[in-house]
Amino acid sequence: MARKPRSPPLSVRLPPDERAELESRADRAGLSVSGYFRTVAFDTPRRSRRPSVNEQELARLLGAVGRIGSNVNQLARTANSGSWPDSRALSDACADIRWMRDTLILALGMTPPGPATPSGP
Repeated sequence: MARKPRSPPLSVRLPPDERAELESRADRAGLSVSGYFRTVAFDTPRRSRRPSVNEQELARLLGAVGRIGSNVNQLARTANSGSWPDSRALSDACADIRWMRDTLILALGMTPPGPATPSGP
């Protein structure tokens, strides 16, 4: 779906104390300064907002998933060429997966478990 082109910016000069107040109000509302300005000036409902901490963590998690996919691809390519990947690559992949698990648990408002202990025979 094509996005609408952005309209040209509008500049407003404010004394430092008024600018600080505007930024503070926008922050308390969870909006960007321009989003807050539009909401107040046009008495419209919020349309844009800053991502919550959970949304930011989930975005980081999505990036980690991409890196994991890349790591798994490299490990598979190495294994298919007759070599076995070094233990550091496997350890890094496991650490990334643990981080993803803990981040998801935190984003859901739960407490992640402690470090995994290896299970033996």
